[in-house]
Amino acid sequence: MRFLADLALFVEVANTHNFSRAAAALGMPASTLSRRISALERELGFPLIHRSTRIFKLTDAGQACYEQSKSLVAEAMRIQEEVAGIGTRAAGHVRVGVPFDLAQTIFLPLLARYQQQHAEVSVEVLSISGHPNLLTESLDLAIMVGHQLRLPDSTFWARRVGTFPRRLFASQAYLAKHQTIQDPAELTKHLCIRFVQGETMSQWELHRQRERTSVRVSGTSSANSVGMVARLAKEGMGIAVLPDFLAFHPGFGDGLERVLDDWEATPAHLFAVTPSEMQSTRVRKLVSFMKEHFDEALNDLISRWPA
Repeated sequence: MRFLADLALFVEVANTHNFSRAAAALGMPASTLSRRISALERELGFPLIHRSTRIFKLTDAGQACYEQSKSLVAEAMRIQEEVAGIGTRAAGHVRVGVPFDLAQTIFLPLLARYQQQHAEVSVEVLSISGHPNLLTESLDLAIMVGHQLRLPDSTFWARRVGTFPRRLFASQAYLAKHQTIQDPAELTKHLCIRFVQGETMSQWELHRQRERTSVRVSGTSSANSVGMVARLAKEGMGIAVLPDFLAFHPGFGDGLERVLDDWEATPAHLFAVTPSEMQSTRVRKLVSFMKEHFDEALNDLISRWPA
């Protein structure tokens, strides 16, 4: 059993790519964790982690060990919970980070519904921006947005819980002052409201069925929140890439009009991100609930403000 326990510690270190972060997540001193991994390496007869470089890197044997061990460790934890009789319960406190606009529209109702069904769970919702470090922010779970089927360069465990399309929108006031746009290339002549995440997103990828194009846009307004982008569009500051539920929501876009009806931007994928694949029952059940009910919550929201 000690071997399996040490294997679980190694999987946690490999998941987080950092001894200090893993130790914080496990609630043990980093020195103790290091000693346990060293003991595991001696028992296996080969090194698992390169210790002579500043960049965290598994050895070839370590990578092979990680790939074969992570599902074993997860299954062992599930069995332990079942045997202990807590596998069907989700009691406890969960700290969830959610971008403000997504919390206001989709996730607060979802979380409220979950708590109504699980009275033994308490949820603390915190507003986040971008891709925060879950360990330094002491988050059990965070909702992050990406435009690929995987989050790039994430050292944490992520599960996709939903996807929504994004389209081009502008206010009636803005459109009344400008010529009708017939082609994506004409966006270069318009004010476009750009989203900022680390850097300003000035390259818009658009598609119409199988046809794809990329347009470099510019403008005088930008924001690091999609909700603020929607509000800027409502104020007539230009054309924005938005999901329907923010373009039509009275608290954000409040009835913006579609631009280039046949074209769509790259869809947005929402990921439930946790510090480790080895999650507590309360977190795992909450993530599963989000995934199961996301589309229903999204469709219900959109149906309130038809285009």
